[in-house]
Amino acid sequence: MARPARAPARPARRSEKEVRKEIKAVERAIAQHDERKNALNAELLQSSDATEALRLHNEVTALTAQLAAAEERWCQLQEEIDGVA
Repeated sequence: MARPARAPARPARRSEKEVRKEIKAVERAIAQHDERKNALNAELLQSSDATEALRLHNEVTALTAQLAAAEERWCQLQEEIDGVA
């Protein structure tokens, strides 16, 4: 006789210390991304070369996406700490 399928096991709940450690790492990454983005934007404003301006723009765009992902992860971790997730 076939056994009923089991529901997938829930991932083990991480300790608050582990989550807070990851929050700190994400906060550092956000600060670094933000600092780099500001520097690139300053370079972009001063650039008179179209090729260099395009390269800087593309880098800012990619960095903006990374920053948004890091901020989203930070929100998820905050929810995990607050017990909402």
